[in-house]
Amino acid sequence: MKTPQNRSDLADLIARTISALDNARLPLDLPGSMQLNDARKRLRTQLAARILPHLRTDGLPTVTVLGGSSGAGKSTIFNSLLGEDISPASVIRPTTRTPVISVHPKDTKVMEDHAIAEMGRVVVTDKAIPGLILVDAPDLDSVDANNREISRRLLDAADFWLFVTTASRYGDALAWQTLVDANERGMSTAIVLNRVSLEALPKIRADLTERLDAVDMGEVPLLIVPDAGPRDSRLDPDDVTEIRDWLHVIASTRVGEVLVEKMSDAMLPDLRRQLIELSEAVEMQANSVQSLADRAKAEAEQPMSKLASNARSGRYGQGAPTTSWLTFASTGGVLDSLVAGEKPRVSDGRKKSQRDAAAKTVFEGVRGAIEVGFSQAVVTLQGKIDKSWREDMVNTEEYRDEAAKRIDTSEITKDVVEQWLEDLAKAVAAVPENPWFTREGTAALLGSAAGGVNGAETALRTVGLGEALRPARESLAVRLEDGISRVVDAYTSVLDEIPVGNGRQLRLRASEYRDRV
Repeated sequence: MKTPQNRSDLADLIARTISALDNARLPLDLPGSMQLNDARKRLRTQLAARILPHLRTDGLPTVTVLGGSSGAGKSTIFNSLLGEDISPASVIRPTTRTPVISVHPKDTKVMEDHAIAEMGRVVVTDKAIPGLILVDAPDLDSVDANNREISRRLLDAADFWLFVTTASRYGDALAWQTLVDANERGMSTAIVLNRVSLEALPKIRADLTERLDAVDMGEVPLLIVPDAGPRDSRLDPDDVTEIRDWLHVIASTRVGEVLVEKMSDAMLPDLRRQLIELSEAVEMQANSVQSLADRAKAEAEQPMSKLASNARSGRYGQGAPTTSWLTFASTGGVLDSLVAGEKPRVSDGRKKSQRDAAAKTVFEGVRGAIEVGFSQAVVTLQGKIDKSWREDMVNTEEYRDEAAKRIDTSEITKDVVEQWLEDLAKAVAAVPENPWFTREGTAALLGSAAGGVNGAETALRTVGLGEALRPARESLAVRLEDGISRVVDAYTSVLDEIPVGNGRQLRLRASEYRDRV
């Protein structure tokens, strides 16, 4: 017999376990994750709605759920047991969409904070059985997925399950498997065989008993309701006497209290196993998220390195920008005197404007080469990351689509170049003006030289900015690397928003059950 202190300690542990289960999310579409997430929800429901209330409150009513397949007559039996039409009953399916929970006035106080009260419509009636909460659940095989989910949650929350079936449908695969699974989890059950004719009863009873024996459920009570034909109205009170008497016994024996006493022997070992299994699944999800992030970063290494190398080596000025420079620097060109090392006349403002325009034209070619090279690198990188993520066992379609929405290649390219232009302007502003160019023209010359335009580097030394060349190339390399990082960040930011749970909490809770097993 558990002492009050033992019950209190166990209740606190169960509460911490429920919190850990709430934090143990499995958001990634991994093989088996859906089933494990369902198991997590079911375990949480069992602990929060079935175990914890009995540990914290003495004399709690026993929760009994009427569950089964569509058309089994659950609502009709529910209303008949209470002697009034509380739950809608009809031949139109599905009938019960919102669970109906009947509570006797004597039990309303202790049921105020019970989790079951939040799972349906509570009806307080003096025709309910004191000490017993009777719930009319949606169909297990409802065409409505939400109804099916609610029905299973109610079964997990119940102390007892009245499995309602009919003479023609007791072998339905889904409902039968649910019954077997519930029994294997330690759920206390009874079977209500509805609409049975007296002539068919011996044969059906024998077949059903054989089936129950085959799954080690031979001791499960079998309650019979005679065939009254299809109806929306309540059954004759005598037709449900056997069920009503059985429910009175359940209420009087306070089966919920017995459940608490049996918990250590029957449930705790499996609870610890489930917590460890879930913790491993959560950790796998966290590792998968980290793996996807690492892959995105790894795919960026090569294009990032190539862009930075091209910047540091001055390869963006090759081709058209160099040809443009040669045009302006050839004999008779606006830059020929600069190349020849002639000393400019300070008052020659028109020549300075022409040299500015020439330097800017050359630099536009460098700028265009940088933009094209960077844009191509971004597109290539996206393709590589998408391919890598697509080949992962995680279904990443949603995350790839979201990352794509966050990547504006034109905007990133524009920012990269403009930030570098600001760097060039700052470098030029830090030295005295020269007689060849305005500060804008000097910045264009610096950018052209940094881009690798033949002859521009020599001209840069002529205007006294030779030492600014290497920092300008380094600055471009850094800006390009930052731009690639923004692309990677678009992918990793999506991953950061995935609500991966905490597997460590589950392991800690599992370890706390070790001494109780």
